[in-house]
Amino acid sequence: MGAPIGSRNNPNGRPPKSKALTNMLEVALGKTHLYKGKSVSGKRILADLVASVVVTGRLQFPDDNEISIVSIKDWMEFAKWAYERIDGKPVQPISGEEGGAIIIEYVNTPYPTSNVSPESSGDTPEPK
Repeated sequence: MGAPIGSRNNPNGRPPKSKALTNMLEVALGKTHLYKGKSVSGKRILADLVASVVVTGRLQFPDDNEISIVSIKDWMEFAKWAYERIDGKPVQPISGEEGGAIIIEYVNTPYPTSNVSPESSGDTPEPK
């Protein structure tokens, strides 16, 4: 037998979808690891590594392996990525003429229907 008439089977609605990868990264980066002789969260390790690449152009992993950014273009892309994570993407304002406001005008011009003859061939009458 179903639910009574007028009631819902799911009154709270569908639960929101989780962002699976985001949740997994949150859990993984929340764990602590031994880093430079200290117990540090994965988030702090990641932040330290990102800052190192931006400042020096080199990345030294916790196991002492090191890589260098290949070109200035690669470094610029990485620095841009880091700044966008810190400050957000730059706002690109939209403006009207000479930097002023954008004006949106709504014009409602209904076609007259009182002067349409029954013999008309279905053509739309001209507005007055």
